[in-house]
Amino acid sequence: MKKTLVLVAGWLLMASSAMAQSSIEVKLSDLKTDRIVVELVNPKFQGIEKKDTLKVNKGKFTYTLEGSKARLAICNMDTPKGKKSLSLYMVPGEKGVLKGTIDQATWSGTAFYTDLATLEAQTHDLKAKLDQLTADYHRKIEAGANADSLDKVIDPLYNAVNKNLDDVKTAFINSHPNSGAGVTVLPGLQKEEEALKTLHSVEESGTWSNFIDFVKAGIERAKVLSENAKNVETGKIAPDFTLQDLDGKNLTLSSLRGKYLVLDFWGSWCGWCIKGFPEMKKYYQKHAGKFEILGIDCNDTQDKWKAAVQKHELPWKHVYCPSSADVLKNYAISGFPTKIIIDPEGHIVRTVVGENPAFYQYLDELLK
Repeated sequence: MKKTLVLVAGWLLMASSAMAQSSIEVKLSDLKTDRIVVELVNPKFQGIEKKDTLKVNKGKFTYTLEGSKARLAICNMDTPKGKKSLSLYMVPGEKGVLKGTIDQATWSGTAFYTDLATLEAQTHDLKAKLDQLTADYHRKIEAGANADSLDKVIDPLYNAVNKNLDDVKTAFINSHPNSGAGVTVLPGLQKEEEALKTLHSVEESGTWSNFIDFVKAGIERAKVLSENAKNVETGKIAPDFTLQDLDGKNLTLSSLRGKYLVLDFWGSWCGWCIKGFPEMKKYYQKHAGKFEILGIDCNDTQDKWKAAVQKHELPWKHVYCPSSADVLKNYAISGFPTKIIIDPEGHIVRTVVGENPAFYQYLDELLK
């Protein structure tokens, strides 16, 4: 009996040590609200697990979490310049402080947050340059600049800065091989697999397994997408598929030939997809009868899909893409929204990733 009690007590001790608290204190002098919502991202990075509404006192709030794995939480804030998202990395047993203003805040605290502060200081200027180049691009497109001509000017500049940023992130990982901060910049690195090997001790600890599993899945997915991308190059026949529409009836892509068609890969969870709907509806009306849109809902439940179509009053055709379908893989979809223009004979004309004004400019040129 005593032995059993000792074993139970030992098990409880190990369990409590595995579940540790992580906490972050945010102090932003220009945060003018008394409540703020923090969203805890699902461990597989597929949507939001829960939302917590926190009290804010003179720009200060604290967020805590119990668990044995590092997690990501998102805090969305309204600012005079628009919405801004703040990433909160919750690390078991660590405490962080973010202090400053909404646009310029620095981390301090225990080991992870000290490393994160170093990483952000090293990457800040390069990320700001990328943001500026992106803003300049959109501003010039909206002013009427030709997208193809502008791409030839902006792309080399953007790629050069992005390459420098990649080099800085890689150098940080090499100099901090035991830091979880390096895991936060793994996605998108040119040499992701090599960098992951450098962080082997972090991987072995298990604390960052959610993030690392996500990165590994991304690496494998990227290999498949890279191979499949050859099948959806401009000029190729769009891969055929059959999915169910809003009425539960099968709709086959090839049945829509005869006019220009836009495949819109989206989801009710995708903020940029939703933001783009007003402009899409505007152009759907502007070029009425000259082209069709087929919305392809992805990574969603059927209920949320149908509710979003109804809520946003989307007048075009819609189908639901279940996780078991190969459509995303066959079309090498790497981001949302992705819009693919197909000509009346079924050939791929253009692919645009993201909510980009250049898409609508090209649509005008194509359908004028």
